[in-house]
Amino acid sequence: MAKTQHWDNARDSARSVSRRRGSPGARLRAWLGGAYTPYLCIAPFFAVFFAFFAYPVAYSFYVSLQHWSGIGPMRSIGLGNYTFVLGDNFFWNAVGNTALLWLLVIPLGTVLSLLIAVALNRARFRGRAIATMLYLLPTVSSIVAVAFVFKIFFDQDYGPVNVALDAFHLPHVPWLTSEAWSKPTLALVRVWASVGLGALFFYAAMQNISQDLYEAAAMDGCNPIRQFWAITLPLLSRTILFIAIVGTLAVLSLFAEPQLITNNGGPGTSSVTIGYYLYTFINNLDYGTASAVSFLTTVAMMVVSVGLFLIARRWQVD
Repeated sequence: MAKTQHWDNARDSARSVSRRRGSPGARLRAWLGGAYTPYLCIAPFFAVFFAFFAYPVAYSFYVSLQHWSGIGPMRSIGLGNYTFVLGDNFFWNAVGNTALLWLLVIPLGTVLSLLIAVALNRARFRGRAIATMLYLLPTVSSIVAVAFVFKIFFDQDYGPVNVALDAFHLPHVPWLTSEAWSKPTLALVRVWASVGLGALFFYAAMQNISQDLYEAAAMDGCNPIRQFWAITLPLLSRTILFIAIVGTLAVLSLFAEPQLITNNGGPGTSSVTIGYYLYTFINNLDYGTASAVSFLTTVAMMVVSVGLFLIARRWQVD
């Protein structure tokens, strides 16, 4: 009798364990590797990612397929917004202006940032903290204030730049009233605003380069210029890629400067950027077309980023 009771208890225990193993919670725990803790630690990141990135992006794509003014029901039009934008000459004009600004801003801004960082990295540089703070001031300055200052600065008749040119008996330059000079003027403003932050990143990256490499190169007879090209520049390839991608994003989203400095993308449409083109649809409460423009801009950003990444891989040093 006791033996029969023992076998009954063992059977009930086995059934209980089997039920627990077959429960949804047990299966989930087994699928996760037997522990919840690691996933609970990374859960806040995914919650923030889906709440503030994935869901807004998905909703924005949904809006790009609709005709919607922000008020009332949406009306589905399929890819109508995309076909309209891609067939709009105003859009392609903005793309051309933005591409030219990119060619003016990214190479010049990257080179200047790198030269400033090299100067700050010198052991005998005095006032490094003050110089770094001054270079970073444009980054934290209000874009509205910066725009109005530069609008006065480049005024054709009374701006300090043309006054200086007049002092040297040189002709005035129509910085803001000429289609040929409007884009270079915006490029100078963008470079001035971004070069300090780029210099800070380059300076921080240079601090992580081992001095043993420079000492070994010096023993082999390499001068400072050769050391820069053979050691510093290759080891900064990832930082250069990062600066170029961040700068590309800033140029593609540029809209305040054309609006405030060149009077709504003027003269004519010579300084209209993709960012300002997008702003016009938002200002006119055409959120469907604005969402389509934002997605096309995202695609352009991805293409440029992949291109920069492939170029950087050719001479990147681990």
